[in-house]
Amino acid sequence: MKMIDGRVRRSALLAGLMLATGAAWAAADLDQQVQDVARQALLDQAQQAGLIAPEVQLTQPAPRRRPTCPGDWDITVQDTRSLMRLRLVARCADDAARVPPQDFLLRASLSAEVLVMAQPVASGQPVGEAEVQLQRRDISQTPDAISSLEAGLAARTGLKPGQLLQKRLLAAAIVVRRGDTVRIQARRDGITVEGRGEALEHGARQGVIRVRNAASGRVIQARVLEAGLVEPAELR
Repeated sequence: MKMIDGRVRRSALLAGLMLATGAAWAAADLDQQVQDVARQALLDQAQQAGLIAPEVQLTQPAPRRRPTCPGDWDITVQDTRSLMRLRLVARCADDAARVPPQDFLLRASLSAEVLVMAQPVASGQPVGEAEVQLQRRDISQTPDAISSLEAGLAARTGLKPGQLLQKRLLAAAIVVRRGDTVRIQARRDGITVEGRGEALEHGARQGVIRVRNAASGRVIQARVLEAGLVEPAELR
């Protein structure tokens, strides 16, 4: 009889151990699913931003035991504004199981091949391909880092070699300066009329500046098309 009782106790202990192990596996599997969803969401954002070869590392600061779900988990990303505090929610797809939603807080680091200054550029000077190079950098704290350079941009402030290039450090390059003589070109219904004028302000491409018409003396608002060429802003 004692032998039978001992077997029953051992069977019960074994069953309990298997249940606990199964629950641990289920929790670990859910943690991994949540991290996979978070990683893919961040990679999608990075690729949409034009970053080259983005890589994401994730950590879960406070993992804990999770309930089991008879069906699949539906995992949604709630907040990715801060890489130090990503919020996701997992909901059990089996409503009959009455499993409460599970909140997850993750921390992430993001790296990518981004542009770094290879040459110094003074404030207001154009920034071109010759002045930059690609390097892998951790950009977790610099979300406006870029991997490609648009034409016609200039430095807002002086840039130094080794400095990470960010969107906020760039502005459209000035192509018309105050006092420049410009051509005023007006096109309408297939007819083009040109005149000369004087720029009264600095202007970047597609910027609107004041221009004095040399013939009439009238001051107009003109859109900068390129260096030395503007059109009346009212034509658009």
